[in-house]
Amino acid sequence: MIIKIRHQTEYSFSDTVPRLVQSLKLIPSKTKNQNILDWKLSCSNGSLLESHQDALGHKIFNIFNYNFFGKQEIISKGTIETKDTKGIMSCLQDKVNPLCFLRHTFLTKPENEILKLSKNIKKNKDEIKFCHNLNLTVSEAILFKSGSTNNETSAECSLRLGTGVCQDYAHILISLARYFEIPARYVNGYLLEDNSTNKFYTHAWVELYITNLGWVAFDPSHKKCIDEKYVRISCGYDFIDASPIKGVRLNYLGSEELNFKLSINSEQ
Repeated sequence: MIIKIRHQTEYSFSDTVPRLVQSLKLIPSKTKNQNILDWKLSCSNGSLLESHQDALGHKIFNIFNYNFFGKQEIISKGTIETKDTKGIMSCLQDKVNPLCFLRHTFLTKPENEILKLSKNIKKNKDEIKFCHNLNLTVSEAILFKSGSTNNETSAECSLRLGTGVCQDYAHILISLARYFEIPARYVNGYLLEDNSTNKFYTHAWVELYITNLGWVAFDPSHKKCIDEKYVRISCGYDFIDASPIKGVRLNYLGSEELNFKLSINSEQ
């Protein structure tokens, strides 16, 4: 499948920012299931410089601005050729030991609600089947409800609420998998959905490390492994770690407003 994406992110600052540094992880991953046909990054202000490729395979770009005031627009766009590999993530440019992803964060720490959920699951010697069962369990653990949570909502909190969005499903699956000693990480990217409203959003899912198979991508909010409709951008311990844009503002006391425009289309 050929997927065209245009993602525009706009930051508005209420006062002058003495120094603004923004780090971008916005280049799609190079894997067996997706091939970059063309991709471009641009910004409305400042110097956009390629920095390095990190240990997880992200190609990092930085933007530097001094005494900046107004709006900063960052655009990532291009064309990706994808195929369905049943969720198996082959040829990732990843040098990090999977065991590192047994580490919990604030957003994924297993507490009372996670422990209650774990009691409904029986450990299976068939690791592949067990991971599919985990994914299905999480998909039914909460109801999808836009606006019911935010970027600081933990897996534990969303379970208590009983609602959430794709980010929350991902955090719950990560927390549960790590509790059962399965390395798990958060993935940020795009999903081409049937959307009559023409409103698109970034999407989140999870990669679980399965012995003798490697990283396999599960989407608990859609009860399946990823297929050719997904485009992978970045990964990390949780939403914060995997965030595709991070910024540092020095000596700034003003406010910041964030808006975005996203379009995702298929050519075949």
